[in-house]
Amino acid sequence: MSELRINLTKGISLFKYNKKAFIGFIIILFYVLMAIFGRYIVPLSLESNFSERYLAPSLKHPFGTDYFGIDIFAQIVNGARTVIGLSMTSSFFAVLIGTILGILRGYLTGKIGQLVDAIISIFLVIPSFPALLIMAAIFADSNLNMVQISLIVALWLWAPLAKQVSAQVMSIKSKEFIEASKMLNMPLYYIVFKDIFPLVAPYILVNFAMQLKGAMEFTIGLMFLGLAKFDSTHWGIMLNYALYQAGALYTPRAFHYPFFIILNIILLIYGGIIFAQGLEETFNPKLRGHE
Repeated sequence: MSELRINLTKGISLFKYNKKAFIGFIIILFYVLMAIFGRYIVPLSLESNFSERYLAPSLKHPFGTDYFGIDIFAQIVNGARTVIGLSMTSSFFAVLIGTILGILRGYLTGKIGQLVDAIISIFLVIPSFPALLIMAAIFADSNLNMVQISLIVALWLWAPLAKQVSAQVMSIKSKEFIEASKMLNMPLYYIVFKDIFPLVAPYILVNFAMQLKGAMEFTIGLMFLGLAKFDSTHWGIMLNYALYQAGALYTPRAFHYPFFIILNIILLIYGGIIFAQGLEETFNPKLRGHE
């Protein structure tokens, strides 16, 4: 694993000089900390108080109140746990599946390699979000937990990564040290985890950040469309209620209700985008040369 440590150490040393990666990391870290500690610092009461309906932002209610008079800031803070949790878990499963199948496709030959390649190709040609909507509609009446929803999302995110990882593995599997391991009859797990994985690990790390952005969009979209029952404080569900049930768009004094939800969604996704771009520039010498 020395090669892995060397690659990651070089990347981390360059990371601090990349503004995109640093700013994106700070944004994501802010929301991760919010997800972990927010509910302890900003308690949430879901008890309706119609006398405080659609109050404007103030010191007491930084983001104002919603249709039921509930503090929007407290809902955003407490909802970050499910938003970040679903996004991180979905990204993890997508990267795990994509990495395993990508390495297998790149290293194995014959019928097994062709079978894995066929599976990857099938998932590549299927439109991801429409397929996700159909699958989510099938389970719409089920009370799915975080892992189950994450697996459904990851199922339509892993294929591009698998294709790219397989191409990387194909380009390095003919190197001398790989051939030496084969000649010494080293087991497959040794070649994969000791020889191949350290070389593709930085690439996988970059793709995890990219998958994170996609997972945010997919999970928030599912919740917004009402195709997944999970948590009423999830930002997608909050936005759905603000726009379509509470009628905030048609109430001038309720403008702040959807605005602060959308603002946090955009900021989080933007953080994921620039973090992924920054990581790619950090670990890719060709991109660093054109900064």
